[in-house]
Amino acid sequence: MKHWLILLICLLPFGLQAQDSTQTKKPNPFFSKVKYRIVTDGMWLTGNVERFLFSSSMQLQYADSIIDFDIKPRFLYGEQSIKQDENTIRTVQEREPGIDFHFGLFSQKRFYGFTFGTIEKSNLRNIDFRWFVGLGAGWHIFRNDNHKVNLTAATLREETDFLSPEALDYKIFRGSFRLKGRHSVIKNRLVFNYLVNYLPSLAFDKNVRLTSNVTIEVPVSKKVQLRGSFDYNHEGVVAPGVKKDDTRTMVGLVIGNL
Repeated sequence: MKHWLILLICLLPFGLQAQDSTQTKKPNPFFSKVKYRIVTDGMWLTGNVERFLFSSSMQLQYADSIIDFDIKPRFLYGEQSIKQDENTIRTVQEREPGIDFHFGLFSQKRFYGFTFGTIEKSNLRNIDFRWFVGLGAGWHIFRNDNHKVNLTAATLREETDFLSPEALDYKIFRGSFRLKGRHSVIKNRLVFNYLVNYLPSLAFDKNVRLTSNVTIEVPVSKKVQLRGSFDYNHEGVVAPGVKKDDTRTMVGLVIGNL
């Protein structure tokens, strides 16, 4: 019994040291700077027009004091059925896969630089393949814990191939002027986001694109929010039979810490 007591007294400091090292163990510095955001939206209409629409995206971001990088794969699927007469139903399917990336330099500063790019396709707009990559600069107009307003200007190279053989595929240089904002009100119980991106052709022709998005999010927990969104998109050059303007209103769920 005496020998066991001496052995226990000798091993006690090592046990206390191990416990202390466990308590003071710091998290991996890389993973502490990685954030994520998963968005799922949907819409379902019935009646004269039956439409089902589902959208999903996942965003991963790494940021420190010098660089930041994020990548965002996304996918939209939908079906729309229109009853033209008693025996004819026209069905349109929507599939829009895409991926966006962004790399920023000194993004925590008031003025910063960045590069970005996108790859996407859309059978609804008869786009077989589109890609663009650009370079620009940004300005944090206003920024605090509850309100952020950001303005960017960039130039980009875009190539668009249409599904329709009648359409004219194009390769073009564009400008990009983007306004982005986030406002948290009522003690963070309501979050209002908006983004408007104007993309004129640098050849000063009618090939102008405009994308915009407005969302309202209601946090239900630290990492879960309910949300409603509205999108408006304008394409200056479209395939035959395709309208230049699209709008979309959806409701969904957000999970993440970004």
